[in-house]
Formats: sequence, C-alpha cells, structure tokens
Amino acid sequence: MREGVTLHAAIGGTSMRKTLHCAACGATLSVPLNILSGKDPAVPSLEMEDAKPMTPAGTGFKSYEPIERSFSATSALLEFVPQYWVNPDDLTDAVRITKNMRRLNGCCGLDGCDGPNQLCSCGAEIGTLRTDCWTPRVFIPVPTVTEWREEELR
Repeated sequence: MREGVTLHAAIGGTSMRKTLHCAACGATLSVPLNILSGKDPAVPSLEMEDAKPMTPAGTGFKSYEPIERSFSATSALLEFVPQYWVNPDDLTDAVRITKNMRRLNGCCGLDGCDGPNQLCSCGAEIGTLRTDCWTPRVFIPVPTVTEWREEELR
C-alpha cells in the first residue's frame, strides 16, 4: 500500500454506489456499496491479512488481478478478472451457504478453494466466501450469474 494513503481515505470522490444482484431472479445480494477501482491511481492496493476483511464495510473493490493464481496448466477457480471483492458483512439475507459439502472446506471457516460456496435464495451459485483463519475475509461474486446495479439517488 502506498505510504500515507488508506482505503478509508480513498473512498471520497473515486467511487460509485452499486448493489449486487442475482442475474437469475433479481434478488439484492448486497447493501449499497462504494465500488473502488484497482485501476484508479488514487486508490491504494489492498492488504490481504489473514482473518481480516479485505475492504471496510460499505466498500467493494474491483480488482484487475485475481485473488489467486495457478502455476500449472489448470487455472485456479478464482483466477479470473475483473474480480469484485466484497466485505462479507455487506451481504444480505438472500445469500445462503451451499449444501455441497465438497465446497465447505476450511479449518476455522470457509477457505473458498473448492468453487462457489454461496447461493442466492433462488438456488443460483452466486459466489465464493472466504472466512478461514489463513485467508482474508472476502466474498467474490461469480460474474456470469450476478450483476451490479447503480444505486438510484434520491
């Protein structure tokens, strides 16, 4: 992170408020968020600290670098861009945990290494939640089954 700049300080005028929705049923999956772009030079890079949220509540981050990379012939499940990183506390009650036990690995929480582990209330697999002790706390939506909508200002 650039010296003297924090993510909290960057929220000012460099963001837009959006909510995440399920593309299948339209359910609202997040509270309104200030979305910061990883391409904006005024926005600092994020620090990935174990067991801590990657973004403050109310703030999402659009990354142009994947959260994980594979160095083999097979891509990692979360090796796509752009990627949105959302604080898990910003998800709504429409987001539920999968019943697929193969995707619920981790020691103290969910490690998110085995595919989408969060569902919309309609059953669509909408993203991956990481909450384990050795991962940052983050929700990463699946871009093909979720959509961002700009918040209407009143």
